[in-house]
Amino acid sequence: MHKSTTKRGLDIIITAFVSMSVTPGSDEDLVKDFVKYDIVEEAWLTTGEFDVLLIMKAESTEDINEFVNHEIRGIEGVVRAVVTFGIQSLKHD
Repeated sequence: MHKSTTKRGLDIIITAFVSMSVTPGSDEDLVKDFVKYDIVEEAWLTTGEFDVLLIMKAESTEDINEFVNHEIRGIEGVVRAVVTFGIQSLKHD
């Protein structure tokens, strides 16, 4: 696994938000399945354009892309998945 580092040699954790459109009625089961993966920090049922939102954390963008392309997009019930990478968090716990 490729680990991203800063100029000071500190590890970087990549945060990604994956918004998904899913088939009607599949959202709750999908969210329950997604939270079983270590790469998924949070899984949300949402309203609006998308039905499900995943907050993912990994050591590289490649790890996120691999998970989305090989796991999420291959799951029955997932119609569309859009990945947005976080640039900077202004407030967090």
